[in-house]
Amino acid sequence: MRARSRDKKLQEEWAIALNSVEDIYERFMNYCLGKLRSCPWSELDGLQAETKIINDHLGNINSKGFLTINSQPAVNGAKSDAPLVGWGGPGGFVYQKAYLEFFCSREKLNAVIEKCTAFPFLTYMAVNKKGNWMSNVNQIDVNAVTWGVFPAKEIVQPTVVDPASFMVWKDEAFEIWSRGWAQLYPENDPSRTLLEQVQNSYFLVSLVDNDYINGDLFAIFKDMIWN
Repeated sequence: MRARSRDKKLQEEWAIALNSVEDIYERFMNYCLGKLRSCPWSELDGLQAETKIINDHLGNINSKGFLTINSQPAVNGAKSDAPLVGWGGPGGFVYQKAYLEFFCSREKLNAVIEKCTAFPFLTYMAVNKKGNWMSNVNQIDVNAVTWGVFPAKEIVQPTVVDPASFMVWKDEAFEIWSRGWAQLYPENDPSRTLLEQVQNSYFLVSLVDNDYINGDLFAIFKDMIWN
């Protein structure tokens, strides 16, 4: 059950008139920049602390129509009690591969896929509501994107990205367009219709930069210009 206060905040921040997809981009961008506290795809009140490291990059790509719902920066051997990126208690070292999860149009997805040929460390998975699938990984591949090394312990590996769990999550991720956002509007409202069009035409994409030492996940988006 969702808290009433969260539902009220969603109504205030997300139930605005949407005249074009650019208005949708703006909602996502403002959330990533910390200007909004709520998001239909998150139960949290605001962003996680580590997002401050990349929020300007997130704001930029969301303004271009890459609508992020999950992300993390690369981390190479930070102390486990470090501000922003530390976890698991003191005495250890933590690592992360940068990754993004976002919605985008087929046109923008095609551009991402083309760019990935020039960035061999990038792996992607993409699927639409109907289940149409595109990827440069195998269906059985499992990619560890967060891990930690602690005294007298085996490697701790709390987060992985894999096709099986991604396909399970995609149903809920697409449903939130209607259940979490569109339902904030009255029936037959033009904003609701626009959100349903996006829900039915966009792809959910997972993008991982496997070079957590020298990689630059956002480089792939730098020269993408859209009308």
